[in-house]
Amino acid sequence: MARSLEFTFQRTARDGGLIKLDGVVIAEIRRLELFNFRPRIRADSIVGHDVGVPLYWRQYGDHQNPERSANSHRSISAVKTKPGCLQLRSRGLTRSRSVESVFAVTFLVDGRGRISVEMEARLNVLSPEGWVVTPHPDHGEVTFCTLWPQGVFSANGCRPKRFQSCLVQRGEKLDKIEHTHLESRDKHHIRLRQGDCFAWVLEEENPVITLDAGLKVEAGVCAYMWDVHFGLKVCREAEPVILPMGRTLQASYTLRVKSKSSMRPMVQRARLLPAGTALDQPVWLGGWHSFQKTFRSEEIDHNTAWPWQTAVICGAEKDVRFTRDIRVGHEDSFSLKVENLRSAASTWQATTLGPAFGERAFRSGGRLRLRGMVRLRGAEVKARVVLRLHRKGKGSVYAVSDYELYPSAEMTEADREWHELTVTTPRLRPAPDRVHVLLQLEGRGAAWFDEVELSRLR
Repeated sequence: MARSLEFTFQRTARDGGLIKLDGVVIAEIRRLELFNFRPRIRADSIVGHDVGVPLYWRQYGDHQNPERSANSHRSISAVKTKPGCLQLRSRGLTRSRSVESVFAVTFLVDGRGRISVEMEARLNVLSPEGWVVTPHPDHGEVTFCTLWPQGVFSANGCRPKRFQSCLVQRGEKLDKIEHTHLESRDKHHIRLRQGDCFAWVLEEENPVITLDAGLKVEAGVCAYMWDVHFGLKVCREAEPVILPMGRTLQASYTLRVKSKSSMRPMVQRARLLPAGTALDQPVWLGGWHSFQKTFRSEEIDHNTAWPWQTAVICGAEKDVRFTRDIRVGHEDSFSLKVENLRSAASTWQATTLGPAFGERAFRSGGRLRLRGMVRLRGAEVKARVVLRLHRKGKGSVYAVSDYELYPSAEMTEADREWHELTVTTPRLRPAPDRVHVLLQLEGRGAAWFDEVELSRLR
């Protein structure tokens, strides 16, 4: 009779430790998150070193806020160990202790040495004032699982990205979600019930989430980095909800790996979910842009391409219209158009430049030049092109207020024909680690942008 493999838990901190199988580390817990999880002894990790699986509840929106995430006052302990099984208990609270999160985390190994993790999650509202949950239009608001598989995104443009799509199994129904860097309808409102599965495919080993007992789940896929959030829909009327003291939420799931051979027939039978009008987004090309290409263009690699996006800086979103114009251009009939129906500040923008997004690193001491052709219409309106960049050690990369701005001269309503705007930075030392390209319009009127080009200068 074969000997059962033995799990052990080696505590390294109050909120962390090493999980070993027959003395070999197969997972690590840090800050109440699961890292470096291997589905077999000495197999490659399916959860990496940098982005862990939270072992606590949190709200999807603004989850860095310590009152929206039960990631304070953290602790983890071993509850039960027996041959082939290790159960841990993770506990966390919001900073004010208004909400308690408790996870039962069970590692199991079968007779073939395959390791899986079962999660049973419970959230308890402790505060007499309750817990305010704010609505999200596309995802379940209170999340109990977030998974970013190892290799699904790489900042190294020379390293192939793993997993070209996701697979959703609901009973006999199979749907496939193509990996694009788009905020598209196929990634929203993925409704799941007990027994349904969500998988990343198609590599030699593919992580699979299977939902166990619990409420109806609504999953959502992040447009950029391909982590998937599994949560409970709490806000039904697009209004905040106060969960009262004594309210409990529960959910459970299993994380395991399945082979390519077992998943391939399912992938072949699956229906590709449509991305819809998001495919009409223009593509960031890294150099000169005539805005002819979109994600519908045949030569565009959906798994690596990044889109031009839009933002309203000041004013109401309902008063701004962004379009890719297919009738007006400088030398052809394509351009990006923004129209402010009322006074506003708005921008087309490309924010996925540089080494974090697969491009080569910016050179220390180099300069950047941005140019573009611009045409205006309307009174009291002005346009400009802007480079916005961040340098390491100069604040958060997630707060644009910490970025440096390099604007071009402004083009005003007095000059309505096509006109070139240019801005060149000084020598940048240290080199930026994030660069944004902004095509801005301010006031009431319309602007067209064409032949936009970013150049790296010595």
